[in-house]
Amino acid sequence: MSIIVIDNQRVHYEVFGRGKPVVFLHGWLGSWRYWYTTMEIVAQQFRAYSFDFWGFGESRTNDMPTIQGYSNQVIRFLDAMGIERAALVGHSMGGMVAMKTAIEHPGRITRVATVGAPINGNSLSWMLKLVDRPFFAEFFARRPWLRRSLFRFFFGDSLDPEVNEVLEDSTKSTADTIRAAIHSMWRTDLTPLLDNLRVPALVVHGARDEIVNPNQLQLFTHVPLAQVVRMERSRHFPFVDEAEQFHAILLDFLKQPDPIAPTRRVTSPPGTSPSQPKSSASSTGETLQSAINDHEIVPPAVTSIPRSAPPAGS
Repeated sequence: MSIIVIDNQRVHYEVFGRGKPVVFLHGWLGSWRYWYTTMEIVAQQFRAYSFDFWGFGESRTNDMPTIQGYSNQVIRFLDAMGIERAALVGHSMGGMVAMKTAIEHPGRITRVATVGAPINGNSLSWMLKLVDRPFFAEFFARRPWLRRSLFRFFFGDSLDPEVNEVLEDSTKSTADTIRAAIHSMWRTDLTPLLDNLRVPALVVHGARDEIVNPNQLQLFTHVPLAQVVRMERSRHFPFVDEAEQFHAILLDFLKQPDPIAPTRRVTSPPGTSPSQPKSSASSTGETLQSAINDHEIVPPAVTSIPRSAPPAGS
């Protein structure tokens, strides 16, 4: 176990492999561990990092979590590790943090992938919104078996040996932490900021997600640098439910040439060619489209998302 101190608070992290840096961000109640299998695969070609958000797993804090605070933690982690620019991959709450960080710090983030992320916090299920109330937060926090059962339900029949450790890590956060994180997520809406996205994005969502409404995909239909993937057989954890396909999509995205780091927003005069990042996103879409034919891969230009079945929670 590796520990660094950021802003006088302990942060647990792990790192595998060599190459360009990719930082994995976990979701609510989670820890770095549920990225373990994905990190092992990605680490064959990249240097994969993951850390526990303050208040989760083995990272300790005296402060109340916020999405902005976690975004700051990402940048401070990059600073502490001496990483100038990195790709971000975030799941659920971690995906919201990843997208916010990519929008606000395009000079530090090469590309961003989100998985089951609530871009608009109102997309959270009613079950998670209940935890914003002190009574339910205390009830949930005082019953570790309930947290384990919840994770076991969403991990399904996975035989991954890391599952038991993931379940154990889910019990380590306090009632204040789990409530504050839900409170901040619910009241965060990144939709008005999506037009400011300046790095390539991969947005993945399970069509059967019961935790975050899959309608979040529709928010990206007019975002030029975003590639949207809907995995029809997946729930909230596509990297568990359809692991082989998910990892193929993610690797194809990560292997695309990185755009030049933007230093300022530039508006091209009429008649000039598009900027390099937009070209990179276009090639990303072409590669992803040929990489997997078994899922709904939605190009940014479309205005609606075809669905084979109504998504959960809609």
